[in-house]
Amino acid sequence: MEIYHSERFNPEELALLGRAIGTVSHGTIIVGRDGRAISRYGKRAMVVGIVSTGSTIMDVRLIPLIALKDFAHRKGLPLAYVYYDGGIRVFVSGIDNDEIDAILESRSFIEAHPNDIGATVYYPNALDDFLHELLKHYSFKIKGRVLVDAMNTPAVLFFPRLNEHLSFEIELLNDMMTSYLPPKPKQVFTQKMHKGGYSFGLRFRPDGIVELHRAGGEDEFGSMWTLLDHLKKL
Repeated sequence: MEIYHSERFNPEELALLGRAIGTVSHGTIIVGRDGRAISRYGKRAMVVGIVSTGSTIMDVRLIPLIALKDFAHRKGLPLAYVYYDGGIRVFVSGIDNDEIDAILESRSFIEAHPNDIGATVYYPNALDDFLHELLKHYSFKIKGRVLVDAMNTPAVLFFPRLNEHLSFEIELLNDMMTSYLPPKPKQVFTQKMHKGGYSFGLRFRPDGIVELHRAGGEDEFGSMWTLLDHLKKL
């Protein structure tokens, strides 16, 4: 769930949010971000707050949110993700959002002793490991062309491994994951779909949801595992 949104970059707010997240979870937290520089700086500020409570960070760095949700779920750990979409946003899962709000309001943060400040463990290969685990479970093939709207998110990093493994061609839209410009609107995607010639279309939203467009219908998936399970049935 999205728990923070600000049109202006405010590192103090993000550090306070991190202190609340660390106070509530007080354990190991997986953190990731999208491709914008402001997300990298925002994640740093949030991490400073989290480790100040004594919590440990598993930093997976640049990763699509939909992949991080699957990755964290299989690890059995909470996550916090910083991304840009009309402002800087923070998505969390596995942490009680109401408790985070209550801690922020009361400012009753855990204050770790300097000797007990949390550590940061870097896991830069998380996306590669996720894709390896995902694709080894699926051997079906998809023929034809697929229209993919990456919406300027790191979802572009799924390709070409995903389409090469499943044997389909892709046409990419909005693949500039470092751009702060709004991605081309959904109408551009749907108009290209209506022109035909595509087996289906995938639209990866910044909030970690992928839309599957096929034969005039639209389905939504919050997991790459459930998406591939559905594609296997087509």
